[in-house]
Amino acid sequence: MSRADLVLLHAPSVYDFRERSIMFGPVSDMVPSTPVFEMYPLGFTTMAEYLERHGLNVKIVNLAVLMLNRPGFDVERAIGAMDPVAFGIDLHWLPHAHGSIEIARICKRLHPGTPVIFGGLSSTIFHEELIGYDCVDYVMRGDSTEEPMRRLIEALRAGGSVADVPNLTWKAPDGSVTVNDLSWVPDTMDAISLDYSFNMRAVIRTRDMMSFVPFKDWLSYPVCASLTSRGCTHDCVTCGGSAAAFREHFGRRKLAFRDPDLLVRDIEHIQKFIPGPIFVLNDFLQAGPDYVERFVKGLRKIDLKNPIGFEFFRPPGEDFYAFLDENLHDYSVEISVESHDDDVRAAFGKHYTMESVEESIRQALRHGCKRFDLYFMTGIPTQTYESVLETPEYVRGLYERTGNDTRLLPFISPMAPFLDPGSKVFDNPDAYGYTLHARTLEEHRQLLIQPSWRHIMNYDSDAMTRGEIVDATYDAAVGLNRVKADVGAIAADVAETTEHRIAQARVAMARIDEIMAGPVSERPAALADFKHEIDRLNESTVCEKSELNWPAHLTAKVVLNVIALWFTENLAILFGRRRFRRIDEPVPPMIPNPLEDRTRAV
Repeated sequence: MSRADLVLLHAPSVYDFRERSIMFGPVSDMVPSTPVFEMYPLGFTTMAEYLERHGLNVKIVNLAVLMLNRPGFDVERAIGAMDPVAFGIDLHWLPHAHGSIEIARICKRLHPGTPVIFGGLSSTIFHEELIGYDCVDYVMRGDSTEEPMRRLIEALRAGGSVADVPNLTWKAPDGSVTVNDLSWVPDTMDAISLDYSFNMRAVIRTRDMMSFVPFKDWLSYPVCASLTSRGCTHDCVTCGGSAAAFREHFGRRKLAFRDPDLLVRDIEHIQKFIPGPIFVLNDFLQAGPDYVERFVKGLRKIDLKNPIGFEFFRPPGEDFYAFLDENLHDYSVEISVESHDDDVRAAFGKHYTMESVEESIRQALRHGCKRFDLYFMTGIPTQTYESVLETPEYVRGLYERTGNDTRLLPFISPMAPFLDPGSKVFDNPDAYGYTLHARTLEEHRQLLIQPSWRHIMNYDSDAMTRGEIVDATYDAAVGLNRVKADVGAIAADVAETTEHRIAQARVAMARIDEIMAGPVSERPAALADFKHEIDRLNESTVCEKSELNWPAHLTAKVVLNVIALWFTENLAILFGRRRFRRIDEPVPPMIPNPLEDRTRAV
């Protein structure tokens, strides 16, 4: 196989999690991945597909999954055997601050002459600090870096200049740093493709399935995502993906949507090869009624059979749900209301009432919605301990008002481990009643290796301390668990197991606090002795993770399509075919960014 131009490496949240004793808590209970956040960003797939379509050879290696699934997996040996033109490491989410840097250090130590490139939203926020690490050569900034990365990799392959590569922060051989313009901010997503068949073809080519698996249990629960847009029209104050964050930090002043016909094509590709649920990320209602009609009718045209779920940032009305019911076989809805209290939700930046949410739930369930996931959060602005504890009783009343319909599934989780960098609260914590315990990338790296999520969290609010947020989360989770059991939304034995696990987690947290209060010299050994128990409690804390799962059904058609892909790709390998850009597929034009108009030196 030819030499890779780019190897994309996804690190675990904490590099040496297999040796450290860390009680991560319920920070990942509401997402498919484990607390080491082994699910790599969607940008890995769009990046790899785009670069390969333009004649470059790219490989994804999910180190975090390999470390989870293979206890003896030797990271250094695996990286040492690689020989790409460049390594790419994602720092998209700040919880990867520790693992990403440690992986970069290994790459640089074993391959001192191979460039190391960082990218992602958190990389963009901290690009000037990040480029100061000896193990980092380039930082690619912004939310749409497929084309800038193509230019960078081609320049590195040819030994050319990177001075005109947009969005790039780079370090010269003499150590001087240059920040190129953040000028690549495309106003559509039409030049990229979230094509999961790329991953499948790559597995066939490399004979290496586990490197490409998106998260630990994906093979048993093959959920896929489809991305409608980059950017947002809403301004939730703690969100690093808000309209303000995109405007101030990523140069995006309006949303970039994917053409609805192309979005339908992406989903058709998923249905062809993967039997699992499809989750549509970012509220497509933001695009307006014409977009909505084309998208939903397009799904009907392809006769979508996979379960499909949508996240909405505001509660839709009856006409919309009737439209979904008319066109789709199996749809579900997710809304994060954050709090049952309208005033608290408004302080968070969501200006709608629970009355409107309840009406939306009733209409969704009336018009064929298979499940309605409702998310609450702890640690948000102005929220008190007492307010959090009111959540279970509110949910009990909500069930009564919806006829105890078990298609309604409420969840609660903490805003943890960190406040999002780039959010309004992170940029101006005093104005929103927060105290931050970490501002720099390195400070967050050090927090990540603290022994429990109580110590890892980077903030207190005026209304609750870190410790109170932890306790309120556990208290509310117990109450919510009992409510769901009482109405039959979860089985009694599942509820009993969850409550027992929460109780054990609280005992473990107290034990960790005792250890941390003891002599410093005795802490490592005491934590090491406690590691097995901590690891056992680290997943599915405040709810059973399987509660999040939608059903998936393997069909003969999917099996035949995968077999056909296997034969097609092997024939391509046999005859040496490479994928290049089609003649009718233009490179999108450069779009100037009004926030920056010149290259500046640091």
